This record gives sequence, structure tokens and C-alpha cells, in this order.
Amino acid sequence: MIDSNTAKAEAIGVAPPPAMREWRLDGLAISASMLCLIHCLVLPVAIAFLPALVAWADGGELFHIVMLAIAVPLSGGTLIAGWRRHGAVAPVAIGAVGLALLMAGLGYEGRALGTGLTVAGGLVLALAHVRNVQARHMANLAAW
Repeated sequence: MIDSNTAKAEAIGVAPPPAMREWRLDGLAISASMLCLIHCLVLPVAIAFLPALVAWADGGELFHIVMLAIAVPLSGGTLIAGWRRHGAVAPVAIGAVGLALLMAGLGYEGRALGTGLTVAGGLVLALAHVRNVQARHMANLAAW
């Protein structure tokens, strides 16, 4: 929820407070993880029913490399910034496991194991960001 001070700051072109920026980055990372999950689970089913989608929708290994290149700095930066703010190590550790699973999935690209590792990595990474948001809220409550 955006408070009136944040809305006013954005209206005049001032950067929102750090907590709001971090929440937005966590939200973006959670959304990216869910898009990855949808890509990994829905695309194979759609391709099975509509083979013409293969050429259009499957970016292959390059797609996964680009997504990993986005996920590592986005998730790593957001989770580390959260750790600096709230001090909880669990979101960073969970996020590291999620990123490792995503990287392992890239090694098995095109196989069922690769899909399984990628889906698991995306879910674990989303969980890490949810825990990061929870830890930030708990730290804010404790500081109040």
C-alpha cells in the first residue's frame, strides 16, 4: 500500500523511500518467478496441442540464459538489500538455493530433469522473496 507521502514524492519526481523500492523489486522478482513457472509448465502443454507454437514461443537455451541473467542480479541484489535492512539470513539462503536450482536446470535444458529443476528453482526463489517481504515487515514492526 502506498502512503500519501510516497504518492506525493512520486508526483513531484522524488524517489520513493528505500523500503518501497525494495518491496517493488521483491514484487517484480516474485512476478518473474511466476512467469518462469508458467513458461515451464504451460508452454509444453500448449506446444503438444499446437505444434505451430514451437517456432514462435520456444526460445530454447538462449531464453533461459537471458532469464537467468535477469534473475541473478535482480534476486541477489534485492535479497541482499533486504538482509542488510532486516538481518534475516533465511531469505538469502533460500534465494541462493533457488538460483542454484535454476542454474542446474540450464545444464539439463530440453530434458524433463531440466524442467523440474527450473520449476523448483522458480518456486524456491519466489518463496525467498516472500520471506524477504515478511522479514522486512517484521523488522518494521519491531522498530515501531
